[in-house]
Amino acid sequence: HIIEWETESRERRYNDEAAASNSSAASSLTQPHRSKAPIRRRFTLHAVDGVTHIERRPTADVLSSGTSSSPSPPPQLPRQYNAGQIEEYWKNRPVSVASRLLEIVSELSPLLWAYVRDFKLSSADERTNEENQNLQHDHASNLRHALTRLGPAFIKMGQQLSIRPDLVPPSVLAELQKLCDSVEPVPDEVSLGLLREELGCSTQEELLEKFEAGLLKRVASASLGVVFRGTIKETGEVVAIKIQRPDMVKRLSLDLYLLQCYGKTMDAICDVLTEQIAYHEAFISAFAKGSYMELDYENEAANQLRFKREFEKRRCNVFVPDVLEDFTTRRVICTQWVDGVKLVDAPRDQIRRLIPVGVEIFLTQLLDIGAFHSDPHPANLYVTTDGKLCLLDFGLCAEIDEKSRRAMTSAIVNLLSGNFHSLISTDAKELGFLPQDMDVTELKPVLTKILTEGLLESGSNLHERKRKLLDISSELNEVFFRYPFSVPPFFALITRGLGLLEGIALSGDPDFDIFRASMPYATKRAVEIFGANILNVRKLQRRPTIDN
Repeated sequence: HIIEWETESRERRYNDEAAASNSSAASSLTQPHRSKAPIRRRFTLHAVDGVTHIERRPTADVLSSGTSSSPSPPPQLPRQYNAGQIEEYWKNRPVSVASRLLEIVSELSPLLWAYVRDFKLSSADERTNEENQNLQHDHASNLRHALTRLGPAFIKMGQQLSIRPDLVPPSVLAELQKLCDSVEPVPDEVSLGLLREELGCSTQEELLEKFEAGLLKRVASASLGVVFRGTIKETGEVVAIKIQRPDMVKRLSLDLYLLQCYGKTMDAICDVLTEQIAYHEAFISAFAKGSYMELDYENEAANQLRFKREFEKRRCNVFVPDVLEDFTTRRVICTQWVDGVKLVDAPRDQIRRLIPVGVEIFLTQLLDIGAFHSDPHPANLYVTTDGKLCLLDFGLCAEIDEKSRRAMTSAIVNLLSGNFHSLISTDAKELGFLPQDMDVTELKPVLTKILTEGLLESGSNLHERKRKLLDISSELNEVFFRYPFSVPPFFALITRGLGLLEGIALSGDPDFDIFRASMPYATKRAVEIFGANILNVRKLQRRPTIDN
């Protein structure tokens, strides 16, 4: 078989040409000029003694006469998220892209078939309760290992599922929650080698001049990094040191590129089949930007210090650990150590007490500060030894402009008060869900029914919400296919953050209602922005219905 493989030889050729440019002018005139187009390599596959060998035969370069010019540098992955640069980088590596797609399919398709076989094609009644629980645990374990092998983007999907007790059974929850801080770690010598490199230490002895010997211990392993507990030698302060896993930028950027391709495909399909305004690519881009910036720990440190200042200024009842900037680099972040337990592992009464605090903190970020922590999964929400809520890991954050904050505040109040006229006519347009010039007369009764029956009356129970949304599926289809409905990009991270917080709340209080919990702070914030006249307090004391 003969196959053509476009290699990464552009980088090699760029380096060769850069070196060649230092040669004499006379010499350069006698040498043919190489084009900047990627070299195509032809590979011959043949078998010898049952073993397949690859014989590489490079095709001739495209030659052109004339004087040589400076070669353009090959595309590189950016430090700040740039979808165009990432796309250019991976378009030059089609083999890597195809290989990754094949890897994803080969990992997930056996799991999907096993699930269909064991839970759809066979009946649970044919097995004992113990057999069903063991089967669920086996599937959850296989899923966890598959997501771990697929890397950070897929691990984060598993983290999202790991805090939905209304969606998956307890045996599966326990297994998936290991994805929050018990991912398979890289060898300690690799992590500590990167720590030495980032802190400018050439030897292990130099590193131990900064940290107490024997007290540098790995305590957690997450999707993007490994966490060590250490003690600063000079001050004796106990710290948490998060060290990034090797080659994270390439691995994550490839998955984000594939997600962007999916978004473009969905936009193209919806453009033909529906009246929707294209939003999938922009929606995914907002999530991708936040996820990519998680790889820059200096950015995370700046976020953490900013939120610490903002919370302290507003006297919020939440603790954010300090950052040790002298020990923080792009791939290492060093913070104050926090003793405590995960919120999800706290006693139920403590969860019920602290979740309203968490909701208020989230809404404070969303409606007041204008930036919010988008990744409050179980490993990032702690209860300190003195019973205070602690927020960790500020890598995934997003910004909201003032106009959107005002519109969102108004929308929440109007939703909770049953003022669907203002919600649909004004707020939905201000937030970008509907075009500003759209006549919403026909849409109002449809959206009113969806918002009331599909969201408010079902509370936070996902099974109930799903059932009610199925009951009004015809109305949902009408919204998505007949009207130019869109989703603002920043809602990708809002829904992720709120969904994670909601899931933790449900683990401590199965009757938790995210809408009721949001009411006090949203009302207070609306009065601060718009004045008391905007509110009808009596309306806010009851749940809206279609009749309202």
